[in-house]
Amino acid sequence: MKNLQEKQFGSSKYIKPKRYTYIGKDDKQYTWDFIEAMDSVSIFLYHHQKDAFVFVKQFRIPLWDYQKRNHLQVDEMGFSIELCSGLVDKHLSIEDIAKEECIEELGYAPKTLEKIGEFYTGFGSGVSRQFLFYASIDENDKINSGGGIDGEEIQAVWIKRNEFEQFCEKNPIRTPLLEYAYLWFKGKK
Repeated sequence: MKNLQEKQFGSSKYIKPKRYTYIGKDDKQYTWDFIEAMDSVSIFLYHHQKDAFVFVKQFRIPLWDYQKRNHLQVDEMGFSIELCSGLVDKHLSIEDIAKEECIEELGYAPKTLEKIGEFYTGFGSGVSRQFLFYASIDENDKINSGGGIDGEEIQAVWIKRNEFEQFCEKNPIRTPLLEYAYLWFKGKK
């Protein structure tokens, strides 16, 4: 990545800053700032031939900014380990968006998706819904090399099923959804 610069925020097609004022029960006026955010999908992928999960390693500017502002020293600034994920920003079904994300990020086209759940996130900073799916894949589902689109910095991360818990102990930069999905998998599959 070259020429990373902070710019004055104007407008965005992805988020919208909002502010509400209200009178509390103590008759004082208060303000609440948050963002209107888009819903998203995430997919927990298990490759049964390799007996491994495949995750996404991705550079995230907000994570890099947080680490920089807080003087955190990590091996790879701004990189996180996540489930394959994307925004609900197309006029497609949630399942079709999830499948499209698998193809864009990792190059796999899952035959079927199983819905794990639907969650609300960001109650204080900006509420959105997260749709979580599971898919079992194999090499017959591989249709391209993945890697993301529109300047995304995405790499596949393969973790053997029996090494997942050790992986989590060694990698603090990950989302809690990754572990939630693993616990679901452990209990259901």
